[in-house]
Amino acid sequence: SEVLEGVMVNKDITHPKMRRTIKNPRIILLDCPLEYKKGESQTNMELKTENAMCDALDQETQEIAMMCSHILKWKPDIVITEKGFSDLAQHFLLKGNVSCIRRIRKTDNVRIARVSGAKIVNRPE
Repeated sequence: SEVLEGVMVNKDITHPKMRRTIKNPRIILLDCPLEYKKGESQTNMELKTENAMCDALDQETQEIAMMCSHILKWKPDIVITEKGFSDLAQHFLLKGNVSCIRRIRKTDNVRIARVSGAKIVNRPE
């Protein structure tokens, strides 16, 4: 029987168009979500006008785009996080040809860090 060198994780990429086979990948490991963080005061925003809705969406898009641009400047092949990814974050990372894996167990993230020499970071920037 063969022994696998590295770590095997039973997780799929988050989007069908993302690459599944990558030799010698550049990896970013996160323990933070790539989702829009609404302030507590904003969770029950009353969007009375169409403009208010558009403004809220614009703000969300800009924040996610900024998070993803911080990540993309490192030119990763794979981004792995213990938390979630919004659809919007997946969209920006897919455009940057990055494959994403989300909701990985902390122990698996630590193992990947150990075998890859990567450091787990807690903020996209």
